[in-house]
Amino acid sequence: MRHSNQIARGRRLPGGVAGFVAAIATSLVIACGGSNAASGSPTPLPTPVVTPDPHLHEPVTADQIFLALGAAKLGLVANNANSETGNPAIVKLINAEINNWPLRITQYSSSAVLKRTVHWKAGEAPVGDEAPYSIAGLNILIQFGPISARAPSPPDASRQAMAARIVAVLDPLLWPLTQHSVIDIPSRTPEPTPKPSVSTAPTKAPAKTPKPSKTP
Repeated sequence: MRHSNQIARGRRLPGGVAGFVAAIATSLVIACGGSNAASGSPTPLPTPVVTPDPHLHEPVTADQIFLALGAAKLGLVANNANSETGNPAIVKLINAEINNWPLRITQYSSSAVLKRTVHWKAGEAPVGDEAPYSIAGLNILIQFGPISARAPSPPDASRQAMAARIVAVLDPLLWPLTQHSVIDIPSRTPEPTPKPSVSTAPTKAPAKTPKPSKTP
């Protein structure tokens, strides 16, 4: 019995070695458990946010533009609206004012009718009986400023800044904009470049080369 106890005591590991072995065993258990915890369900990717296109489509109503300018907090004040102007090309005319300057929103029956009705070209300075700022987009014409027999002159800085704010509201809704103003205001949205047309005509077969004639 004493011999067997000595053998049993002889099989025990020294205290330092036993602690080292226990530490290794513990680390293996933790490593195995960590691998199981990491194998969870994958994190879902965030859904991309789609920005809506604010661009309107013809026919645009004068009421839509009036509401957009009103929502922009420009100090828009309505005076009157008329759907019977005596001009069959005009569907509705809204007379309003911003910053104590008259603002007219004219809705034409179509963009083609608007282009035939106005007699100015984009980039030209306005003359007598024309507003300081005329802005056209789709079937809508916006005129900002008083109209008199004299050609309008550039207004003060505050009204120029207000005209720029009006264009900033109209640009994403009615682009591309056409301006006939004392000072052209750059628009943020460039006019789309037309894509080159692709010809669908069938390709002609190459002409056959005539065989050389035999000499007699």
